[in-house]
Amino acid sequence: MTCLRFSFLAFVLVWAGSFLACSKSTPSTPSNSTKGAAPAAPVASTSSGLPHPCTLLTAKDGEEVFGPGAQIKRDSDTTCMIYAAKLSDGSVAVEIEPLDPSTWDGGKKAVFAMFPNEKSVSGIGEDGYTFMGGIIFRKGNAKVTVTTTAYFGPKPKPEIATYIAQQVAARM
Repeated sequence: MTCLRFSFLAFVLVWAGSFLACSKSTPSTPSNSTKGAAPAAPVASTSSGLPHPCTLLTAKDGEEVFGPGAQIKRDSDTTCMIYAAKLSDGSVAVEIEPLDPSTWDGGKKAVFAMFPNEKSVSGIGEDGYTFMGGIIFRKGNAKVTVTTTAYFGPKPKPEIATYIAQQVAARM
């Protein structure tokens, strides 16, 4: 039980550090449903000039994760959620935020030190790694986080995280 508490505390600390690393925040905007194909080029929709993750995800991506009836909705200025038609299947979050190169290596080393089962991921963006069943990677001046902790759908979390991360990285 102590190990579980430590793991949870470590997750909260890494998440909080990542959250605080982004010094500028903007007010959240209303949720909008995204359907159909991804745009031909990423649309800069944040004050940072980065694409909003919902502009990089398609209805097909949602169906690949959850099956028919999945919804893609804007959650904030930097986060897009993929929701299952059945609430019990949960959700997947995709966040794109400005990359702080001065904290990238330290954050990755901290994850590897606290969670020895996490590993580097190749072929998805730059310098990617697994974290709690999800994937974090860099792409240019962006940090992308695919979070699957609330995913309870039919496929393994790492498979879902890899699929979504590959789609987002390819469209950025």
